[in-house]
Amino acid sequence: MNKNLMDFLSIIETENRYKALQFVLDRLEKKELSILEVYEEILAPALNLMVPSENENVDIWKEHVRTSIIKTILENAYPYVMKEKEEKGISISKTVAVLCPPEEYHNVGARMVTDILTILGYDAIFVDSNTPLRVIEAGMDIRKIDCIAISISNPYHLVSTRDIIEAVRKKDASVKIIVGGNAIKKAGSHADLLKADYIVTSLKELENLEGGTSHETII
Repeated sequence: MNKNLMDFLSIIETENRYKALQFVLDRLEKKELSILEVYEEILAPALNLMVPSENENVDIWKEHVRTSIIKTILENAYPYVMKEKEEKGISISKTVAVLCPPEEYHNVGARMVTDILTILGYDAIFVDSNTPLRVIEAGMDIRKIDCIAISISNPYHLVSTRDIIEAVRKKDASVKIIVGGNAIKKAGSHADLLKADYIVTSLKELENLEGGTSHETII
C-alpha cells in the first residue's frame, strides 16, 4: 500500500470531509499526483478497502459517508481535470456517453471514467446512474454518440447491461461499447459474454482506446 493511500485512509476513516478534500487538492495543486494517479491509487482503493464490522447497518452508514466524501473530492477536482486536458492538448472528435445501467446507483466509477476520457481529449458526457434504455436511445436521437461506456458495480446488473448492448447495436451498429467496474472485474472471462467492444479493468486502460487494444478494437 502506497504512503499517499495510507495517509488518506487515516483521514477518511475519521469522516473528516474537509481534511480529506484538502489532502487531495494539495497534491494536485503541487502536481505531486496526476488526476489518474489520484483516482487509481487513492480514491478507488479507498472505496474498496473498508473493513466490515459486525453490524451491517453501521457498515452501510460508513460506506455512504465515505462515498459522499469522495464525490465531494471529485467535484472539486474538476478544475484540475480541465488543466490536465489543456496541458495534454489532445482533441479527439468523438463523443462518449458514460452511464450506469438501470437500478445501478454506484456512480463514482462512471464519474472517474468521464474525467479521464475528458483529459484524453474526448467529448465525455456523464449521464449518471440508473439510466434506462429508453433514456439512452433518446440521447442517441438528439446527438451523435460514438461510444457508450457502461459502469457496473453490482453483478446482478450484468444481464440488463447485455440487453442494453444488444438494443444499442440494433439502433446504431456504429456505436462502440465499453464496459467496466467491479462487476466486470469479478466476472473475469465471463465478461466476454456481454460482447462489448472493449472491457476495462482499470482507468489507465482507457488510454488504449485509440489505436488498438487487447481486443483489437478502437472507438
